[in-house]
Amino acid sequence: MLTHLTLINFALADHLALDIDKGFNVLTGETGAGKSLLLDALSACLGERTDTNYVRYGSDKADVTATFSYQEASAEEQWLKEHELDDESGEIHLRRVIFATGRSKAWINGRPSSLSELKELGRLLVQLYSQHSQQQLLEPPYPKHWLDRYCNFYEPAQAVRNAYSKWQKDIRQHQAALDAQATRKQRIETLELQLEELEELVQIDYKEIEQEFDRLSHHEHIMQDCGYGLAALDDAEQNINQELSSILKRIESHSGRSEQLSEIYNSLLNAQSELDDATANLRQFIDRQSFDPERMEELNTHLELFHRLARKYRTQPENLKQEYESWQTELEQLHQLEDPETLAEQVEVSYQDFITKAEYLDQIRREAATPLAKQLTEQVKQLALPEAHFEFKFEPLEQASSEGLSFIQLLFTANKGIPAQPLARVASGGELSRIALVMQVMNAEKTESEVLVFDEIDVGISGGTAEIVGRLLAGLAEHVQILCITHQAQVAAQSDQHLLVKKRQTDPASSTIFALEEDDRIQELARMTGGIEINETTLQHAKQLRQLKFQH
Repeated sequence: MLTHLTLINFALADHLALDIDKGFNVLTGETGAGKSLLLDALSACLGERTDTNYVRYGSDKADVTATFSYQEASAEEQWLKEHELDDESGEIHLRRVIFATGRSKAWINGRPSSLSELKELGRLLVQLYSQHSQQQLLEPPYPKHWLDRYCNFYEPAQAVRNAYSKWQKDIRQHQAALDAQATRKQRIETLELQLEELEELVQIDYKEIEQEFDRLSHHEHIMQDCGYGLAALDDAEQNINQELSSILKRIESHSGRSEQLSEIYNSLLNAQSELDDATANLRQFIDRQSFDPERMEELNTHLELFHRLARKYRTQPENLKQEYESWQTELEQLHQLEDPETLAEQVEVSYQDFITKAEYLDQIRREAATPLAKQLTEQVKQLALPEAHFEFKFEPLEQASSEGLSFIQLLFTANKGIPAQPLARVASGGELSRIALVMQVMNAEKTESEVLVFDEIDVGISGGTAEIVGRLLAGLAEHVQILCITHQAQVAAQSDQHLLVKKRQTDPASSTIFALEEDDRIQELARMTGGIEINETTLQHAKQLRQLKFQH
């Protein structure tokens, strides 16, 4: 869960450190006080996009840190271990620094991190629901996605997408085989001729025979120069080896008198050993050399063939072997390429696999739809919609897709005796906001995230409806941590921790956030229900709202 937030020069906050409790946390404050401050900071730590407006006026950077605790064997612990970011503290520290230039940097547990890693980990930690979520209800795919998410149909839905992708791939391969059928035979014949022409030649290493031919071409000069070298080293009357031996004797007699002379003597001794080896190798090389005119002619023939075929295939002689191997691979692939009839059979097999998986997905969706619609109906009825009724409508698609066999609509009616119609067509703005709220709460019940953030999702409700929303969130907070921005006193009264955002008239202006004690909570609830003028009546009403929290 989220345990701590630190904001430094972030928007209206100059320096703000805030502890967050478990359970149901609400955030309230007057309009313009900066209620979005905390959520913006949290979003920045979760890798969301930022801009220079987040940097406090007059500062060169904003610095935000969010601290989370986590359970053993949780998804986030596994993620940390996979990325070697776990530490002994048993906490997750997410830090984001935003510079006035527009750049930003991020850290996870003190180590530099990419924004994609922040987002990946953030999705495991926090789920965010906003007041704009009601617009999602109007998008055609939403009912299907909501049904799959609530009923945990991710795996069968993904299996259908994978099977559809395989089917489409097989269709493309079949078509490619049909297109290539005419030219395939001709290409195979061409490759076989080219391979036959190069088959013997590529057994020879071009670089080796080129070097050998060069050596034979310069045999006389090589032998002359090597003979001169051997004579100078060992055979001449005044040779290098004898001179070096004489020098060694003279230096050796004095090497004990100077450390530097001793080092020089050792160096010369090593040089003598190297010269002896070189002399022996040179003598051996000379003894083994012989000029073979027939071999030279053979090499010349090979080289001419290499150059002729290199010109023919427009490559370098040393690359002919690589070309040969490439043609071999292409020929093997052409021979392995199944004919169109075989591929047509594979298309049918993959189609049947897709249809089997899609029919299963359609079946479990239909079976789950009725009880889920009934559950949604009962939940929404509590929010001042006593005659609400929902049902899912499945319409077969003209052409199956990666999403399944049916187009799924959510139908709704708020009035008894009137048939349910598509939600987008009949629901008013107020009804949409309440329906979105319930669907989000139901989704939140199924999430694996330990932190749920609700950003003004109770807009458009009031009175008893808001009280019921507060109870829904309070009940949900028994299992997960909730952070909720709200304008409704009935919702705020149900919270475990009440955070107040207050603007201070500093220069430049700043905002602060702090947790309220019980007496201050009553004052804030009274302000939320009664406005600027707080009297005994509004205070009494605020106390009653708080008492409702402990009665349920």
